[in-house]
Amino acid sequence: MTLIALLTVVSSCTKSLDAPSLEVAGEKLHWRSISDSKSGLIGIYGLMRAALVSNNGHWIYGDVRGGDFSVYSRGELTAVKENKLNASFPDIERLSSWQRFYAVINAASVFIEKAPQVLQHDTRYTETNLKMDIAQARALRAFAYFYMVRVWGDVPLLTKSFDNGSFEEVEIKEAEVVLNYAEKELTECLEDLPYRYGSIVDRYYGETPVNWEKVLFNKISAYAVLSHIAAWQGKYIDVAAYTKFILDNYESANITRLTEIAAGGSGVRGLTGNYGIFSNNFAFGQIINFSSAYLYGEATSSGHMEQLTLAQPVVNKEFPDIYVDKSLITDLFNDLNDKRFGLDTISGLYKTNYFLNFSNEIPIFNKIRILRDGVTDGNYAVFGSNLVFTRLEEIHLLRAEALAVLGNRVPAIEQLNIIKSLRGIENYSVLSTESLIDEIFQERRRELMGEGWRFYDLIRYHKIKNDDPEFLDLINKKGIFWPIATDVLNRNSRLTQNQYWN
Repeated sequence: MTLIALLTVVSSCTKSLDAPSLEVAGEKLHWRSISDSKSGLIGIYGLMRAALVSNNGHWIYGDVRGGDFSVYSRGELTAVKENKLNASFPDIERLSSWQRFYAVINAASVFIEKAPQVLQHDTRYTETNLKMDIAQARALRAFAYFYMVRVWGDVPLLTKSFDNGSFEEVEIKEAEVVLNYAEKELTECLEDLPYRYGSIVDRYYGETPVNWEKVLFNKISAYAVLSHIAAWQGKYIDVAAYTKFILDNYESANITRLTEIAAGGSGVRGLTGNYGIFSNNFAFGQIINFSSAYLYGEATSSGHMEQLTLAQPVVNKEFPDIYVDKSLITDLFNDLNDKRFGLDTISGLYKTNYFLNFSNEIPIFNKIRILRDGVTDGNYAVFGSNLVFTRLEEIHLLRAEALAVLGNRVPAIEQLNIIKSLRGIENYSVLSTESLIDEIFQERRRELMGEGWRFYDLIRYHKIKNDDPEFLDLINKKGIFWPIATDVLNRNSRLTQNQYWN
């Protein structure tokens, strides 16, 4: 269904920003049955995942740029690492294009406008079903805008589809305007987003919750995006309120903390390993997740963190494209009891949950390693890992950040120590003289490594600390944002390049 939806929707992704539509014919043949609404909705999710993983964008934006990963040999990745985003590399030009995100936005707008027609033609499609579907489309559109603002800053704001064959050049809107729109959309659709989709009595598209977990945006997902929009804006009172709702209600969405970590083929359902959260074998719902299940033919050899980080002996590749330097690993994971990376006191060997072959010059980042369905190892370099945008542990640490900024020291420490305790390391003491903000961001650095957060965390951290003139200058001059792709600029005369990159 995702493939069908992609074929019908993706061609319209450039209508409002790049070129007029050529897909007007046949529109009247759609939106007649419940299968049309289902394929259209799932298609939006498919486009969103494609936008995130294209050219490994999610990890290059968040983990390579200014992050903890070193580059082995690729020139374009070195340029990103060093913030030389105007370097002449095709991959950098592709990553500078927002076209794929506007494909998501346009597909969501088409769905919002057209899905009500199904009610007129198919009695199986109910008002309740329509409300939940439109709420998801609005939430995905809002999420796409939030994601783009983090990458490009000011972006065009489109609130309707352009599937009528017209071409309209649009101007850029300030980031705050776009984020306020996204916040409004999410807030308004909260009532129609359930905690879980389907039940034995009232199934969703004929299926029970087990079929929809890890797939669809729910109420907790929307609150998570609202939390991060508020954090990006520095509205920490709102962050505290949104994260409190999540932590008070996450069990209603069948979400759980990851109490175990197990590498390799272990059947433990935790953070790492074949049955961990990055595998489609994981039994509990993530907060925001985009899967690539091998079982459903969605696993690929590209668009995964593993494509950048794995090498021999895991896959048939001599060296990884990116890796974490050994000195940084020992500096960050300085508690030998850390389950993520530390010393096994019984065997005398290092734990391999996060890093493999630590004795080699270049260790392998092993935290995300799902070959095929996660239970097959070897040189078959097709990856089926989930892209987990956020999970419960990340929300605990975000709440700790908000409470610390607001001066609520004791509850902030409690949130931080939830994660420290889960990972087996020494708790932060209320009597400590070490900076609480520093320790919260260090714990985010350890826990969320390789999940696309580091560069954005650095931006929030330096805004809070306000003591690094060089980074603050980068923020003030909008050098934290990517340039707009030349091809996009050439197609729309009302767009102007970010001045930092002129």
